[in-house]
Amino acid sequence: MKRLIILVLFSTCIYANTVVDIYRDGGISAVETYINKQLQTKSYWDKRLETIDVSLGYYEHLDSLLIANKRAKELIVYQSTSKSIELLASYEDVIVGADGDKFKEGDLKTPLGVYTLKKRFIPKDQFYGPLAFVLSYPNTYDKVQGKNGHGIWIHGSPLDGSQRDPMSKGCIVLDNDTIELLDVNVKHKNSVIIVSENGMKKVTKSEISTILSELFRWKNSWKKSDADAYLDFYDKDFKRYDGLKKKNFSRMKKTIFSRKQKKEIIFKNINISPYPNVHGEKLFKIAFYEIYKSKNYKFRGNKELFIKLNDSSFSILSER
Repeated sequence: MKRLIILVLFSTCIYANTVVDIYRDGGISAVETYINKQLQTKSYWDKRLETIDVSLGYYEHLDSLLIANKRAKELIVYQSTSKSIELLASYEDVIVGADGDKFKEGDLKTPLGVYTLKKRFIPKDQFYGPLAFVLSYPNTYDKVQGKNGHGIWIHGSPLDGSQRDPMSKGCIVLDNDTIELLDVNVKHKNSVIIVSENGMKKVTKSEISTILSELFRWKNSWKKSDADAYLDFYDKDFKRYDGLKKKNFSRMKKTIFSRKQKKEIIFKNINISPYPNVHGEKLFKIAFYEIYKSKNYKFRGNKELFIKLNDSSFSILSER
């Protein structure tokens, strides 16, 4: 937090003079309180996002973004920077699975959603080409919906030159020249792929600023152990990664919050991706690095929220 305060004090943001005045009157603690309040306002994020391209999502820590369109049989690769998403390449004649979202093992469908590239490897079977990337299917949200299956890859074509099947068993299949180019262009250890059925609606700055301000309001209610405000963010059909439903989750959180323990919570490297789905709902995946410290518990690690965006708020569908 002190590092953030210093950055604000010496930045050219519109709040700089205000922050200096607050510091003169109340010191660092007053500045911290002010900044926390600003982070919970949509107006702050509206201003913050003015020069940032968020049409494909908001990314503070990402190297490569892949967008797959099943109906168009297309894979587009972007490089992410702090201010923009830059087009690197577009690949056509991509082979994918059957129409619709994947739900169970053997349905031959390529899943819709947001996934990471977990692993790069050389397949033992020449049928899968010179190399492959493993997608993180099923992710947390898939699992709580009861989806199953495994082995969803981006891979190449048969090395013996035999004809590719016109439809995959759920994987994303490229010709071998293309997947070798992809290997050069993509840093798979810090990449995300968004798979849609028929393209995606562009994300608006207003949607992202709403999500960010609500994320910090959720964080503030957590830090203050305000159980009612905190639990109000959770959808009635919420289910945690381990299957815990809202009723029991709420009971557990109220018990923990009743202790009123002082805690420090820091969010870093926030990435927000639109989440394609068959219902056409405004779903997003929020991923970030969390630092949590209290008297009895410490945590440092990656956090995921799967949320549904409403008019001026969001509801959490699942988390890990």
